Amino acid sequence: MNKINCGEYPILSVHTFGKFQVSNENGILTVEKIHSEMLTRLLTYMIYHRDKSLTVQELVETLWPDDESDNPAGALKNLMYRLRNLLKKTWGDYDFITTGRGVYRWNSHSVLKVDAEEFEQFCREMDIESNIEKRKAAVELYQGVFLPELSAEYWVIATSTYLNSIYLSTVKKLAKLLEHEQRYPELEQLCRQVLRFESLDEEIHCYLLRALIADNKQQAAAEHYTRTVKYMYDALGVRPSEEMQEIYEEMQKRQYDYESSIDIIQEDLKEKELPTGAFLCEYGVFKKIYALEARSSKRMGISIHLALVSMYLDLRSHEPQSKHKNILSEGMNVLEKTLLGGLRNSDIICR
Repeated sequence: MNKINCGEYPILSVHTFGKFQVSNENGILTVEKIHSEMLTRLLTYMIYHRDKSLTVQELVETLWPDDESDNPAGALKNLMYRLRNLLKKTWGDYDFITTGRGVYRWNSHSVLKVDAEEFEQFCREMDIESNIEKRKAAVELYQGVFLPELSAEYWVIATSTYLNSIYLSTVKKLAKLLEHEQRYPELEQLCRQVLRFESLDEEIHCYLLRALIADNKQQAAAEHYTRTVKYMYDALGVRPSEEMQEIYEEMQKRQYDYESSIDIIQEDLKEKELPTGAFLCEYGVFKKIYALEARSSKRMGISIHLALVSMYLDLRSHEPQSKHKNILSEGMNVLEKTLLGGLRNSDIICR
């Protein structure tokens, strides 16, 4: 079969965020269609490093970092042959990959539009202008982790970390602009979108809480705060930051600022059910109650007691606690129920 003229090479779109995919109107390649991890690793590396000639040694060290192949040069040649055939089967008889003396290179006539590169370019441009709409366009390009199917690859880890840091920086600059311009519904939408990928970023949670409070969504803010505090404790074992606790206090203040009926306030303060067992609260509330109890005890000349009940796994020295985090979490839930049922109504506990 004759080679097709250089000027007729197809333009291909490469999707790397959230999943790997190469496509145009005439064909598509996904990880499922490639059906080979080695071919996927080779193709993604060739695409992302298409601006330079790649030596046989570099490709071998990337694909077989632990010298898993007895004849790495031969294995690479065979793998490259399979990749070329796969590309031709999908888009026709083009020379997508050229060969030189001991090097391989992606053919410059084959134009690729890579989402990660477009995203990076967008973000560079954002550093010199503060246009909200352009920042939103940049953020929209980020649709998840970079090449998640190859998350263990060293070069993927490094690139993914770099792109993620750019993403978070761009998002936070955009969030600051939206908050400054009081565009709270857009800020809420942005934060919820970001938290799909960055669920442990407390700064984004704070932006979301402030947006909800400013938009008079007090109940949604309270529910999100409660979920977030529990999630971050379960995932990281950390308490909410001072900033998040201050937002929570502001939320409580706003909720009752304009209430003038003592009957309504009293009704709202009542517990919904008859109290049984200890009172469970989150850490910010616990701090306030502790301060109040400390004042009361000083005035009345009585003692109060603060106790720490800890739980850990009795593991061998070489076994990390994190390996059994689910077991520890289940144990903490049992401990919570035990304390709730075993202590007095006037006792206060927090996790």
